[in-house]
Amino acid sequence: MEKLYKDCSDIVKRDPSKRGQNGVYFIYTDTRKEVFCDMTTDGGGWTVIQKRHDGDVNFYRTWIEYKHGFGNASKNYWIGNDAIYELTKNKGQELRVELQRFNGDKVFAQYSTFYVGNEDSKYVLPVSGYSGTAGDSLDYHSGMQFSTKDQDNDKWSTVNCAEKRRGAWWYNNCTTSNLNGEYGQSGVTGKSYPVWYDWKGKEALKQTVMMIRHKN
Repeated sequence: MEKLYKDCSDIVKRDPSKRGQNGVYFIYTDTRKEVFCDMTTDGGGWTVIQKRHDGDVNFYRTWIEYKHGFGNASKNYWIGNDAIYELTKNKGQELRVELQRFNGDKVFAQYSTFYVGNEDSKYVLPVSGYSGTAGDSLDYHSGMQFSTKDQDNDKWSTVNCAEKRRGAWWYNNCTTSNLNGEYGQSGVTGKSYPVWYDWKGKEALKQTVMMIRHKN
């Protein structure tokens, strides 16, 4: 009989032999989900909610696609906004964002508080408690609602930031980070790429990972 794990930290807690074994696992949120678990970083148990390492998956998608999730958990994917809500609704999760340039340089940003509201709230984002090496490019988006190309919930009254930045995000007016932007095939510069302003400004990033874990 298949074990019903709530998230990747639940897997490590109930089966310590999985520590150190990064890979794709099944968890149960709103539905059965295939996710990538980081079982090595800082003790492991991280549930990856966003993963990009090349341009094979298009992230310029609709509200319903971001609601349910898309992509391949072993490569590039978004877990789904409903799943993020289910995973974080008890407000006990921390977030870690890992970024890599095309030249191989890596940094991270970690947040002690991260959760996402339900669909009625437009998946509103409270995030705080930054630490790390990347700089805090997510604070500007705290308290914002999620926007996609077909649902404009940002603060810019005349422009849909999701269209302008070719992605989907908790846009403000518009962005200091845009990790779901249009993938760049090199370290080109532009606001519509996956960028983290506090690290390398408008330089397109090669790899991005967003992952969450129960606080210790």
